[in-house]
This record gives sequence, structure tokens and C-alpha cells, in this order.
Amino acid sequence: MKFSKLLPFGKPSQLLVCETDGFSLRGAVLVRSGTQVVVLHQAKIEQVDMADAVTDLIAALKNDGWHGGGSAVLLSPAVLSTLVELPVNPKKPRPIQQMMELVRWEVEPLLMQHMTRWSVGHLLVGQGYMTEEQAQTVMDLQQGKPNKAGGLALSDKFSLRRFGDLAEELGYIKRSQLNACLTGQEWLKSDDETIECGWAVQGPVEDIPGTFSWLVSCVNKSLLQRWIDVFDRQGLKLKALYPLTGCSTTLLPKNPSSELILESHRGMTYGMRLHAGRIAEQRQYLNVTKTPLEICLENYHALHGAPNEPVWLACWHDDAHALAQEMRQMLEIEVEVITDPAIGTACSPGMVGAARHAFGIAGDERCVGVRDGGPLPPLPQRIEVRGAALAMVLLLSIGVSEVSLMIRKNSVETHKQDVDARWNVVDEATKRINAQIQEIGKRKQALAQKKADLARLEAMLDFYSNAAPQRTALVQGVLGVLQTAVTDEVIVVAIDETSKSGNTVPAPISPSEAQDKRVEVESFHLDAWAISESAAQTFIQKMKEAIAPWQLEVRDAHVTSRPGPLNLDGFAVSMRLVKLVQADRISQLQEKAGRS
Repeated sequence: MKFSKLLPFGKPSQLLVCETDGFSLRGAVLVRSGTQVVVLHQAKIEQVDMADAVTDLIAALKNDGWHGGGSAVLLSPAVLSTLVELPVNPKKPRPIQQMMELVRWEVEPLLMQHMTRWSVGHLLVGQGYMTEEQAQTVMDLQQGKPNKAGGLALSDKFSLRRFGDLAEELGYIKRSQLNACLTGQEWLKSDDETIECGWAVQGPVEDIPGTFSWLVSCVNKSLLQRWIDVFDRQGLKLKALYPLTGCSTTLLPKNPSSELILESHRGMTYGMRLHAGRIAEQRQYLNVTKTPLEICLENYHALHGAPNEPVWLACWHDDAHALAQEMRQMLEIEVEVITDPAIGTACSPGMVGAARHAFGIAGDERCVGVRDGGPLPPLPQRIEVRGAALAMVLLLSIGVSEVSLMIRKNSVETHKQDVDARWNVVDEATKRINAQIQEIGKRKQALAQKKADLARLEAMLDFYSNAAPQRTALVQGVLGVLQTAVTDEVIVVAIDETSKSGNTVPAPISPSEAQDKRVEVESFHLDAWAISESAAQTFIQKMKEAIAPWQLEVRDAHVTSRPGPLNLDGFAVSMRLVKLVQADRISQLQEKAGRS
């Protein structure tokens, strides 16, 4: 049985990894190769409507040679990643729903605060469409505060206006820029109160016994579902949403000591301290007006980096090596750049890290994605794991059955060969015996033929030596009897042999006698005519007496009045002269008659 037809072993699965900042979309198709990931296709789309951006991205990847389909993951700034402290021991896990409620209680206010980053004002400033001073002026006008643009009178006029409309009316932005930010905002925040979360334990909290630190990623459920629907329309299954920052930690090997990671994005730096491969601290700084070097330095100082702590830099939008060199000069410490062969023009360190996490290569505890329905239950409780275990048990049982059947087959074949050899011996002996039986049969047939010929010769000899002379004597005797019995008053009209020995008829039963068991073997019918009835009766009586010595009897004698020769009045006489023998001699007589 070929199990490779049932389970596609050895066939690497492809994964589409996408990353968005709200105004563009990057995508790369990666495949696992050992403990590394390899980029097969990559593309970038500048489009604020993410539904159209996904469609254009899939088309660009297919034009590059990708066949489409399969699974996908997405890195989005809408996903919040944070550390929370929970009184949950990972060795005694809570049920998924109970754990979900605990996590939601902790992250709900943090997610609401996180979503304020995606206000129209923040997006306009972040995209460079407005300055911070202009944004502050608009907010002062909305809140009725005095401002340089026009005092309290102007503030009263615009206090109820929306930020974007007011900024456009003041001439700070164009309508197209506002529409772009509004469209991007739809893919970064949601009014849905339901939150989907994912979590991974980091370790115990030192100063609070029984409390553990958990890395949590969360996003609004409606926003997650919107992304799932978009990818589903393209024939892709979105496995999880990952935070835009933090996934690059999976690119580092586990280090038992403490180390710092700075992940630099445009206008933002995400800093983490790892201890024994776990996230012990994280900080995020946003400031679109400052350079990446300034933000990285602020984040490093906020983490209170020690001189002997290794520092790793994950940078994709700028020259990472140049930024690392500047940090070395400013901090007088060693800064190493996180590198990977898969990092390229459209594939960031975070995308590669998310791919490694999705493939299960590394970083299960340093990177957390958000999937629809919450985290998967423990491996023994997963339906697919149980199904796989059941399939393995079935395959194992099938394998054992096949081995058992193979052993039995070999045993049966060996026994069959022995039986076949014995059967050949028996078959040869049977053929010889059948040949002898046929020869004996032929001899029996020849002997039977000889016996039949001998019987025919004996019958012929008996016929010519006994039957024929006896019959001749019988006929002569009957004729002699007629000569003595016939008088001048009787005329013999005819005598006829009415029956052969093969057509015997039982003698009629006389009312005064018991049933006669004899049968007729010879019969002669006699017709005569007498002048008178007395002459007729006398003739019949004489015939009875005359034929007695010949073992003949008169049967069926009748006298009737009837004209005779010359139309003379008289009486017609009819009788049968029969020879009777016992029934047990009939078969002997018939055999002799047959042989004759």
C-alpha cells in the first residue's frame, strides 16, 4: 500500500505573508526550507482601499508566476501587542473561554487607547499631509480654545465641525488626502466592542507570586472578519493577524542572557528586552517628526539598556547598517543588524518573522497572532490533532494488518506449494488409475460382448435343438387332434395362431375356481361349424380331451346359431387352444425368445 498517495509527505506548503501600514500593502510568497524560509514571489501595492489592494497584490504575484491559493497571514498596525500580568499558571491552563475573558478584561482599555492613533488627525499628520501645529490649531478650534487663526469668534464657528472637513476648509489639506485617510482608517479601527485575542506565556512575575506575564495580541473582531472575507474572495484562508511590530524577534536564536531588540519603522520604534528567550519588557515610541535615529535612541534609553547587553536592530525602510553605525557612534555600544536571506525589497524582517512563526520554525512564545475564534486549544484537544492521531492509529493498524497478512500470505504460499506438490503426485497417480480403469472398462465391455455373443449362440442352439422341434410337434399334435375330433357333422372352418409367447394373457377367472396364476404362452384360435348344437358340444368336449396330453386347454368356447356352408342352418363354434405355464417361467421363456 502506498501511503504517499494518502498523505502528501515531503510537499512544502506555500504561505502568503502580507504587511500593511494602512496606506500600502506588501506581500511575499514564502516556503519553508528546513529551518529557513525562502521567498518565491513578492510584490508591493500603493493603495489605501485594502480590498482593492489585496486584489491587485494577488494579480501581481500571479503575474510573477505564483499559482495562488493556500494560506495567508497579515501584519497590521491595527493589532495591539502588549504584556499583561495574569494569575494564571501555564502548567494549569484555564479553559479557552475563561482565559479569553481574563485577557479581554485586561486589554480592552489598552486597545481603545491604541485605536486613538488612527484618528483622522493622526493619520493626516503621519502621512505628512499636515503639520502638528496645523493639527493642534484644528483641535483648538473644535474645542473652542483661543488660537492664532481667529480667536474665540472663529472657535465658536467651528466647534461642531469634523476634523477633516475643518482642516480642508482651512486649506491645510486637499479633499483627496482626506479621502485617502478616511479609507485607510476603515482598515485600522472599528467600533465593534468584541475583541479577538491571542496569547503566549512569558514567565512568572518576580515580585508577585502566582502571577505570570503573558504576551497578548488583540484586534477588533469585525476588523479581523473583514480581512478574512477579503482574502477568502481571492481563494485564500487568512490564518491570523499579527502586529506590525514585534515579529522580528523570531529571527533571533534563544539566548540565556538578556538582550535588547529595536525594531524601527517610519515614525515609530518598537523596543523589547528579551531574557532567556522570553519578552521581559516592551516599549513603543511614535513621532513622525523625528528621525529613526532619534526615536531609536529614546527607546533605548527608556529600556535602560546596560552597556553589556547585546543590542539588535531590525530595520527595513532605511539603510539598517547605516542606522546601526550611527547608534554605535552615539551610544558607544555594539549594535548588530538582524539579517535573513528572505529579507528583501518587499519582505520586511517582521514578515519573515511572522512566516517563521506560522511555519512553526521558532518563536512560539515571542510572537503571537490573532486568529478567528481565539487561540487553538492544546494539542491533545485539537480536532485536527485527534484526527491525525486517529489517522496514524488507523495507518499503524493497517500497516500491522498488512505485515500480518504478508506473513500469512507467505505461510499460505509455502503451504500451497507443498499442497501443489502433493497434488501433482496424487494427480499423476489418479491419471494412472483412470487409465487402468479405462483399460478394465474396455476389457469388461469386450467380455460382456463375448458373453452376449455366447448367450445368443446358446439361445440359437436351444431354439434349433428344443424350441423348434417342440413347436413343430405341438402344431402337428394340434392338427392330429383335429383329425380325430372332427366328425361328419363338424366342419373346421379356420385355425389361426393368435399369439406368440411374448404376448401372453392371463387366463380368465372362473367363478367356481380360484384365480389361476398361470399365463398363456401359446394360443390357437379355432373356428368350426356343426350341423347341430349337440354335435357342436360334442366337438368341444372331444377337443378338451384330445389336447390335454399336449398341455393345452380349451378357453373361450362359444356356440352360436349361424348358417354354414351352402347356407345350411347350423351352429358356429369358436374356441381358443391355449398353453399355460407358471409365471416364474415367463422370464426364462422371454429371455430365450429374445436371444432367438
